[in-house]
Amino acid sequence: MSILKKLTWLAAGLCLSLPVYAKYPAKPIVLIVPFEAAGSTDIIGRIVADHLSAELKSPVIVENRSGSGGTVGTTYASHAAADGYTLLLATAGTHSINPNLRKVPYDPIGGFVPISLAAKTAVLAAVNPATGVKNLKDLVALGKAKPGSLNFASAGSGSLSHLTGELFNQLTGAGMVHIPYRGAGPALSDVLAGRVPVIMNNLPSLLPQAQSGKLQALAVASEKRSSLLPDVPTAAEAGVPGFEVDGWFGIVAPAGTPPEVVETLHEAMRTIDTSDKVKARLNEAGSEPVTSPSSEDFAKYIAAELARWKGIVDKAGARLDE
Repeated sequence: MSILKKLTWLAAGLCLSLPVYAKYPAKPIVLIVPFEAAGSTDIIGRIVADHLSAELKSPVIVENRSGSGGTVGTTYASHAAADGYTLLLATAGTHSINPNLRKVPYDPIGGFVPISLAAKTAVLAAVNPATGVKNLKDLVALGKAKPGSLNFASAGSGSLSHLTGELFNQLTGAGMVHIPYRGAGPALSDVLAGRVPVIMNNLPSLLPQAQSGKLQALAVASEKRSSLLPDVPTAAEAGVPGFEVDGWFGIVAPAGTPPEVVETLHEAMRTIDTSDKVKARLNEAGSEPVTSPSSEDFAKYIAAELARWKGIVDKAGARLDE
């Protein structure tokens, strides 16, 4: 055998003996959105999926798996292969609130590897203009003047809008009475009709009515003012410090996903902050782009939110499985 042939065979043997690593992603990625299509969470999920597709130069396909307030899709994602090809759009509901309301078949901390926040949605406190209430101090005074007579509407027991009202009661002693509805739409309809005076819900669901004057916007329950309602003060500015409730959305992967895959995904997510296109689309959906400095930072954020909502739920006696 010639020297050239020997070298060829040796090179081939070495290639066969080395592990072969496919560049990630080598195939389409599925992003599980645990809520129905065309809803506000789905819209945000599709904006994030489009951004990841462009950054990773690989298709990211949204798959809606709705049910039980996000529990069905979240549980499905927790059992998916930990290879980076199934991701989940985690939310305040799936990872901060639901596990405190009832026993869920997934571990919001140990079952996932956090990648990054993607967006936050401010919660707006608003009233029917006929109440004459102009700010949060007026609202508290009204509640205290007639204990048990000031009602607030929510999308249902255990919803973000319900627990936001409970937090407001805890901070102010306003004594608002919870009136649950089957969804945000019916709740808003009754507030607009004057049957219930108060509603506190995520900004996308109330923004058109607040902008048109059909609702009197009192404050945003967030750290800073919303660029979508720049003239509306934060709750702290309006005299109720600590009244902060962000609807948040982020990307997580099943536990065990390789660190190098997590890093690739995190780097792709970080550019959401600098994309004017993504910002414009998120603003149109009533949200603001927010990303995490690292996956570890996002993990700390989820843990802190989970603990914070546990305190609110326990104090309100709002658990649904007791």
